[in-house]
Amino acid sequence: MTDKNIIETFLKPESVAVIGASKNPLKGGNRIVNNLIYNNFKGKIFPINPNADGIIYGLKFRKSILDVDEDVDLAIFYVPNHKIPELLKECTQKEVKGAIIEASGFEEAGELGLKLKEKIIDITENFTKIRILGPNCMGITRIDADSDAKDKGGFFSSFAVFNKYKRGNIAIISQSGMLNGGYLMHVISKYPDLGIRYSCSIGNKMDLSEIEFLEYFIDDPTVNVIALYLESFKDPRKFIELSNKVRTIPKKTIILVKGGLTRQGQIASFSHTGALAENGKLIEAIIKQSHVIQAKSFYELFQFARTFSMVYESNKKLPVKGNIAMVAGSGGSETITADLATAQGLTFPKLGDKTYEIIKNFYPTWMPFNKSAALIDIWPAMEKEMIKSKNTDAVTKAVYEALINDPEIEGIFNMLFVSRLFRNMTNLDILTKIARETEKPMFFWLIGEIKEINRVSKILSANNLPEFPNLSEMVKNFQILVNEGKNKKNI
Repeated sequence: MTDKNIIETFLKPESVAVIGASKNPLKGGNRIVNNLIYNNFKGKIFPINPNADGIIYGLKFRKSILDVDEDVDLAIFYVPNHKIPELLKECTQKEVKGAIIEASGFEEAGELGLKLKEKIIDITENFTKIRILGPNCMGITRIDADSDAKDKGGFFSSFAVFNKYKRGNIAIISQSGMLNGGYLMHVISKYPDLGIRYSCSIGNKMDLSEIEFLEYFIDDPTVNVIALYLESFKDPRKFIELSNKVRTIPKKTIILVKGGLTRQGQIASFSHTGALAENGKLIEAIIKQSHVIQAKSFYELFQFARTFSMVYESNKKLPVKGNIAMVAGSGGSETITADLATAQGLTFPKLGDKTYEIIKNFYPTWMPFNKSAALIDIWPAMEKEMIKSKNTDAVTKAVYEALINDPEIEGIFNMLFVSRLFRNMTNLDILTKIARETEKPMFFWLIGEIKEINRVSKILSANNLPEFPNLSEMVKNFQILVNEGKNKKNI
């Protein structure tokens, strides 16, 4: 089978055997079967356990995979590591195409683990009889539809239980099982509108690695953002080649967190996945030559992924000059943002004459509008209009449309004060309509009452408008858009 076909088998199997299935709801073998059933996996499921009888979730237990009369595409192992070689031998007799080994205790466990690896290599005839994902991984998640959809479905081989999720355009490849387990559950809960297409835990990379999955996701039109956590590079030259291919593809971005950048980090990664230490300068060179977006933490990885996901979903144009405008109700927030933006290489350009003429007419004589930089303290104009007509919609519409139409401005930062008392000061319908119809990114920082922040945040997220917890993160996320814009432009 080609690499693309075997990845297709792992991501979209038509039949799955869960080896180590259990009636005990506290065991991973139970939760894997439960995930497949609950999330409406449309393929066939065969629970395997030599010590179990009867039924689990309406499915009959088999003592061995050899007791299954039908073909099996994929075997998921949730058993102790020492049992795997013999069970894997049965899978090769059955001509199973692929196996996910979730157990640990291989390269990272020393001599005993290395002997187990050698047995597996021998049994699989160096992975020609059956392909392996893992060991020491949390399997694969494929989301075909939102969890509340009438016809939800997907493939959930992780023993972490997923009940609430949204289909999107992000694919995750990770050497840490946490990113297809507890942390993914945390991120989905924190950002309910963050859409995931695939999450692939590759563990120790005994056989399949980031390379095969990268190749697949680069060609997959449902994936716009590839989020990577790696502790080692399986094939640095191929990684660089594939990453640079992405530079030529519109609406496709790779974001990387690299573990093991320090000596202590390398010790931790070896004990975790058996990843061998890599020279720091070599790592730096690989990342630089690959031109991927580098995140410093899991938090940044998912925040950057969310930003690119929303930008691509809403068909926004990546900035290349770093020219931004800011609309705020506070001169202090503008000053701080200007300092933060300058440190990131961003600029608030002088407004064009046409933009200036449109906006200045809304300002009172006691606070004339300044066109020297695209920093708009909108409060005086709002206050004037409230006194005049008790309706600020005209100000909102005119200011934002003028900025959007200014050719020098590539995006807009917004500080919104939100409160039940001042709901009529910002018409979200006007704001979201303008944002939907422009190709320029619009970012938001919300302050005010917590309930109102949560309400407005949901409205923004539903319209693919990124909202950030502070000014620093808002600026940083726009700066990575500029980096990627230049990256793709300069190919």
